[in-house]
Amino acid sequence: MSGSSWLLRLVPSAAPPEPVCSPETLAAARAPLGPGPVGWAVETARDMTAHIVRQVPEHGGPGAYPPFHRAVEATVLQALRGLLTEPEPTGALVVPEAVAGNAELVRRNVPLERVLRGVRLGHAYLHGRLMEALDKEPDDVRIQESHRVSELLFVYADVQASRLAEEYVAERDRWRRGREAVRRRIVDDLLAGRVVGGAVAARTLGYELARHHAAFIVTAGSSDACSPDELRLLAAELGRAAGAENLLTVAAGSAELWAWACWSAAPPRDALTRLPRLVPERRPLRAALGPVGYGAEGFRRSHRGAREARRMDRLGHTGWLCDYADVSTAALLTADVEHARWFAARVLGELGGEDPRVRELRETLRVYLAEGRSPQGAAERLFVARNTVTYRVRRAERLLGRPLEQDALELRMALEIVRLLGPG
Repeated sequence: MSGSSWLLRLVPSAAPPEPVCSPETLAAARAPLGPGPVGWAVETARDMTAHIVRQVPEHGGPGAYPPFHRAVEATVLQALRGLLTEPEPTGALVVPEAVAGNAELVRRNVPLERVLRGVRLGHAYLHGRLMEALDKEPDDVRIQESHRVSELLFVYADVQASRLAEEYVAERDRWRRGREAVRRRIVDDLLAGRVVGGAVAARTLGYELARHHAAFIVTAGSSDACSPDELRLLAAELGRAAGAENLLTVAAGSAELWAWACWSAAPPRDALTRLPRLVPERRPLRAALGPVGYGAEGFRRSHRGAREARRMDRLGHTGWLCDYADVSTAALLTADVEHARWFAARVLGELGGEDPRVRELRETLRVYLAEGRSPQGAAERLFVARNTVTYRVRRAERLLGRPLEQDALELRMALEIVRLLGPG
């Protein structure tokens, strides 16, 4: 105590400002320190707060200054007590006001790097003010105490930075889970067709419903294939490439992300069709795109379309970005897989078999009908001779047991079902 007794001689340069920390914190500091050092700490904390905010403005945003000021004042009082009594430097030394202020910075989305910069700036400022006070002491006290104070303040700053970093990460995770849960409930209500007020959605989601929406579903092969941030990054790239004015993302699991892009006016169709050319593939990520729709109902329908596109993607017949517009007919045909297979088996008969030669006949017939019954058009798509197409079509017709003119629409539908789902 004798070496650190100079701390008890600290006094403010003028009448100290009113303290901002709790009466309990002040009482705990006054007992060992006395009124002079407490007044000095209150004055120093006021100036330190302003100094930090000038360099890290995030600490002084709307509503943030008072809790940050309280945290700084309580921290300076704790530092003086520590320099006087030298308790073991553990995380318990970090005052509750600092932890509470840290949580507020998390909720305001201030980056951890900026939070820790505030700690470093505060440490340097307090060290400078203490050195100024020590310069007024006798040489033997100044020499002895300068090293001790510098060393202890470094330890305290390190302890505080470590504790606040831990608390920051924990609070951020709690905050995100809580906020994400609320956002997910709103989204689930919208997708279920329940009424959600536009103001509620805008406040909770940060996203306007009275817009034109296009839904994305971004997925990875498994939860350990990539991080959630990578899913969000791809969704953000798709939104930017499409010229969207805003983007909403909601986690749907560890390996799936739901997203909506929106525009105040309907986007041109090519804003979406060109996405596979504008955004590079990021394996193992895949994406499904729904149709553009307006308002809350468009929000819901676009997501439903994206889900159908995702289902078609799982059948393995699309690129990394599956657009509902490209698979809408196939999605409709296969919405009820069991029923679709029954239908195809009834229409195709022997032509629905699994033999590789029958499969070849079936595919040739499908392309032939898709080309408007043009043998030449089918031959060019299949890279075979025109006569080969004609021969295969005749054989397929014999397996059907009826002319192609009968039930042509049903036949085309059945051929498409088998192409997508395989023989039943």
